[in-house]
This record gives sequence, C-alpha cells and structure tokens, in this order.
Amino acid sequence: MRRIIAGLILSLVAAAAPAQQRDSFDLEYVVSLRQATRDALVEVRLGGGGAVKRLRFELKPGRQSDPKADGSLVEKDGAWTWEPPARGGTLRLVAKIDHERRGNGYDAYMGRRWAVFRGDDLVPAFRARLAKGAQSRATLRFVLPPGWDNADTGWPHGPDKQHFLIDNPERRFDRPVGWMIVGDLGTRRERVGPTEIAVAAPKGAGLHRMDVMTFLTFVWPEFEHAFGSLPPKILLVGAGEPMWRGGLSAPNSLFLHAERPLVSENGTSTLLHELVHVATRIRGQRREDDWIAEGLAEYYAIELMHRAGGMTDARREIVRASLERWSDDVKTLLARRSTGAVTARAALLFEDIDREIRAASGGKRDLDDAVRGLVRRRDVSLAELRVAVEKAAGRPVKALDTPLLR
Repeated sequence: MRRIIAGLILSLVAAAAPAQQRDSFDLEYVVSLRQATRDALVEVRLGGGGAVKRLRFELKPGRQSDPKADGSLVEKDGAWTWEPPARGGTLRLVAKIDHERRGNGYDAYMGRRWAVFRGDDLVPAFRARLAKGAQSRATLRFVLPPGWDNADTGWPHGPDKQHFLIDNPERRFDRPVGWMIVGDLGTRRERVGPTEIAVAAPKGAGLHRMDVMTFLTFVWPEFEHAFGSLPPKILLVGAGEPMWRGGLSAPNSLFLHAERPLVSENGTSTLLHELVHVATRIRGQRREDDWIAEGLAEYYAIELMHRAGGMTDARREIVRASLERWSDDVKTLLARRSTGAVTARAALLFEDIDREIRAASGGKRDLDDAVRGLVRRRDVSLAELRVAVEKAAGRPVKALDTPLLR
C-alpha cells in the first residue's frame, strides 16, 4: 500500500510540473546605457513555449524609436503589433534618456557618472494576449558604461547589483516601471517592518541620505497605521543640477531634488507628499478629480508628521492658517489640474472631513478608514469618495456639501 501511495504522489508531482511550466514564461528586460548617444538600447526577451501570442504597444513620441523584432512586427496608425515566434524572441528599441520638464530642469538625465530616469519612459506599455493562465517570470538587467558599477530601482535586487526581480501581482505581463538610478552612487538601506527603504543619489550630489532615512524611519509607523499594506520596497532617488527642483512620485519610488528641504518653512513636506502618492497610488478618475489625490497627499503629509510627534498642536494650527491664506481665493476644486492653492484648499477640506467622521463615530473611526477602502480602487471619483467617507462616518458628511465641489 505504501508503494502504491508513493507511486501516486510521484505521478501527481510529475503531472503538475509540466502544467506549472506552461503557466509561466521567462521575460527579461535588458537595458544597455550608451553615453555616446545619451540613450538606451532596450531589449524585451521572451522565452520559448508560445505563451505570448501577441503584444501591442505605442511608442512615446520623441522618447522611444526604431523598434525591431524577431517574428512579425507591424505598425498601423501609430500602434505596433508584435507576434513573436513560438520559440521565443526579442523586441529591440531605442529610448532617449534626457528629457526637460517644461523648461525648468530635467526629469530624466544622463551625465558623465550617473543617470536618472523612469522605467515607464524606457519600456512601452504593452497590451498582451497570452495563453490561458500564463504568467511572466520577469527580470530587469542593466548593462552599464565602463566605470559605472551600481544601479537601483523600486524592485528587489536579483543575483547582483545590476539585476532586479519584477513582480506586480496585478499584471500577468510584468513591466519595469518607476524611478531608476544608475552609475557612481551612494545608497542607504533600512528595513522598516516588511518594507525595504532605499535612498540613493549620485556621489557628491548633496543629498543628505542619512537625514532622509532618519526622517522616514521616524514617520514610517504612522504610514503603516494610516494605509495598512505598503510596497515591499520603496526607492527614493535624489539628485542635484540639472534635475527638476521638486519631487515626483511613481509606483514603488519617488524623486526628490537634493536641495529640497525635508520640511518647508510653511510646515509642508514635498518628501512626505510624494510618499503618500507612492503608498496609496490614488488618483482622480476624471480630470476634474485631480484635487482628490493631491489634497489627500498634502493633508497626510502634514497630519502624519503631526501624529509622529514632529509637529506640535500649536504648530499644526499655524500650518492650517497658512493653508487658509494660501487658498483664500480658490472658488472651486474641480479644476483640470490641482495647483498649489487648490491642493491647499483640498487638504483643508479633508481635515474637515476627518473631524466630522471622528465626531460622528465617537472617535472610533477617522479618514484613514475611508482612505484604506479607496486605496483598493485606485481611480477615485467624487461619488466614490462620498460613499467611502459616509460609510466611515455612518451618516452623510456635511463637509462635502460645499460650493467648492459644484
């Protein structure tokens, strides 16, 4: 009987192994940085097995060009369709690195000793037709210029400093998005709870990496309490001139200019504002809903610093008064783009909503409870926001009945 049972187990294992192999396929991104032309040769390498039937994509004008591929590659009306051979194949394209942000500094740049860019600008967004149940095993590998020996992304490292493991549970065909930095770097790393935090900048860039890391470690428990589950890794990329003098978020990563203060004189924090975007990934569903994501980020940038003990109650009231003065002329939040003044007014509205939820629930719930539900939706409309906050409050929320939202 024992021999029969053992035989059955071995048969089941043998039968399951081919099925598991059929359910996944190898996907490797190879990015070769070229200093002479200030661009990157991007290769999308597919393993064999025929799991990928077709990929459709569009090139970013002025950023991506010259696609070539094994198998069939056809362009129609600006969209490309790649049907790779069943044995696997490679798609190649050229991605320009340097990109100036509205004439006010670069949001992607390649210098003599380092480069900063986003994976979103190197690799097109693919619409993939896959075999049923197929799932990618994706990796990213950099080929760096001579003398460049380091790289970092918002993804976990692979076997060495130039390899990364790309795994997004929301996608079957993984894509390496987010901020990336390569070259002669200085990096500080800490594990805070389940999250690895990395702060990386070119050597000599002027970013005080330990100051940033200490600040993040100090406030991090409040992020976990407010939003619950956080990404397994977050990368903060810092750099000085000629980069854009602000902060920008992306999935699992953010950029901060080396000269930006951790906390501004008015009590706001660009670093925490962008980190809230990374943690929640909430965005407005329509153009006029942009105030939702920006207002939440500004509200929590102030509120979480206050909860962590980095701001007294008296200072919190001074910051509120500053936001009121800044946004005094705002008549509506329903703008195509949330300017600084609109964002300030939206942050004040979320403060009012939080206060009303606390009062209605006897202090048992607050805005955090509503936001954790919105995090799962990502694209949030005003109607969905109303449902979430009224569920947390247990009744209609008067703060939302404002002329600012009409």
